[in-house]
Amino acid sequence: MNDQERLISAYSRLWKGREAAQQASSIQEISSLAEDELADRLTHPRLRKGRETKFTEIKDRIRSSALPDEDQEILICFYRSLML
Repeated sequence: MNDQERLISAYSRLWKGREAAQQASSIQEISSLAEDELADRLTHPRLRKGRETKFTEIKDRIRSSALPDEDQEILICFYRSLML
């Protein structure tokens, strides 16, 4: 499994309950979904949190997941790259 396939697989396992995450099959699709998460677009505008706060929450979710350490690192690096 190459790095892109591993990232896509890890992403879909992290967000098991989200249909869009389960159907994502490319880096572009998960990048778009991850941008929505970081921008907190799925939350009512008055309740949205900042990107840094969302990144911290997502990182905590990744660290507390049952994913292998290598998959956790891949996901954190992926989200960190979106923050730049």
